[in-house]
Amino acid sequence: MRITDAMRAVFVELLVHGPMSRAEVARRLDLSPSALTKVAKPLLDAGYLIEQSSDGQKGVGRPSQPLQVDASRLSFIGIKLTADELFAVRADMTAVIQDQLSLPLAGHDVDTIVAQIAEVVRRLTEAHRDVAGVGISLAGTATPGDPVVGTSPFLGWSQVPLARLVEEAVGIPTVIDNDVRALTVAQQWFGEGVGRSSFALLTVGAGIGCGLVLGGRVVTGRSGATGMIGHLAIDDRGPLCERGHRGCARAYATSTAIRRTIAITLDQPDLTFDDCLELARRGQPVARRVLDDAGRALGQVIATVANIIGPELVILSGEAVHMYPLCADALQAALTQHTHWTSTPVPVSVKPFTFAEWARGAAVSALQHLLLHS
Repeated sequence: MRITDAMRAVFVELLVHGPMSRAEVARRLDLSPSALTKVAKPLLDAGYLIEQSSDGQKGVGRPSQPLQVDASRLSFIGIKLTADELFAVRADMTAVIQDQLSLPLAGHDVDTIVAQIAEVVRRLTEAHRDVAGVGISLAGTATPGDPVVGTSPFLGWSQVPLARLVEEAVGIPTVIDNDVRALTVAQQWFGEGVGRSSFALLTVGAGIGCGLVLGGRVVTGRSGATGMIGHLAIDDRGPLCERGHRGCARAYATSTAIRRTIAITLDQPDLTFDDCLELARRGQPVARRVLDDAGRALGQVIATVANIIGPELVILSGEAVHMYPLCADALQAALTQHTHWTSTPVPVSVKPFTFAEWARGAAVSALQHLLLHS
């Protein structure tokens, strides 16, 4: 079946916003009823679209009945690589996770990781032959349009043709993406970004990242380098980050920086990040101060992003987002303080996080690339 641009537009509209009536699809895409019928017929015949009966069940139905995507028609594998682990999911076309697993990385050697990826793909696909793509996300410079990972500091990689190597190993089309941008894509199509032409996603954990959607498009930038906000200056009298920058956002607000500052100040080197959060909950003065400083840094970063691009929403997520209740007041105060005086503070939505969300984002990145660029 040859996919036309009009077919692609109808399918994506229903995937992201459906189910909806034919009249609504035609209105949203500025198509005549006859043109929509012509465009939708091959997708219906091939089983990618179905007509929903009045009780919400699949059926042949009349043209007035809602159209929807058959999400089970294809599935995608999403894989997130960290410095230590591999997280993987199989998801349907609406990003609902069907299965998931994780493995510790056996090392950072490229061949070793490719072999582990191939094993995970085999395990997730052995009973499911409908897998249409593999998406891999990682911290670093990578885009779905380029099979090469430019840099990945956590893995120590530079110029690694990861997509090609994995595709050769598993026999399934494979794309790579920056992990924060992949998470942004998932929010754009299946999360809080649906229906918004502009939003930013801020992640906080071992690092600080930012994904951007402007005019309905995910911003990729030159060589995949966007959202590099971790080293934004906060206070030139502040602590040093791991790169030697004084008072940048990473020096205040990452889980690593928070744990290190509290552990050193209290002379308790074995404290974990969650130990530090518990101390702050109990009102321990040092922990409270450090969490307030982290909140102020994040509020300033969010305000800076909002002042530059004017998003409708900022989504806050990442593996350290559960610290938000402990720094929310400081964050909101700093956001208000640093927002341009002609504007109101941007709404901030806090999204709970699991590592499966990273992998789900990689699956959506593969889905989006297949639909929009194939």
